[in-house]
Amino acid sequence: MQWAMNDCLGNIGIKHEEHRARAIEIGERLEVLKDYPTPPNCTSPFVPIWISEVVGKKKGK
Repeated sequence: MQWAMNDCLGNIGIKHEEHRARAIEIGERLEVLKDYPTPPNCTSPFVPIWISEVVGKKKGK
């Protein structure tokens, strides 16, 4: 259940710029998957990190 909620929140933040700051704030408050073990060269599923990484990559194109 947490993974599905986290996925939804992350996608809202990634795809809807007008809701991005709020999605990051919610992710920081809930801390879902904050300590998830993430291999090197992979993006953390922790929403604030995930949104920032994906949006940053899209802007870099």
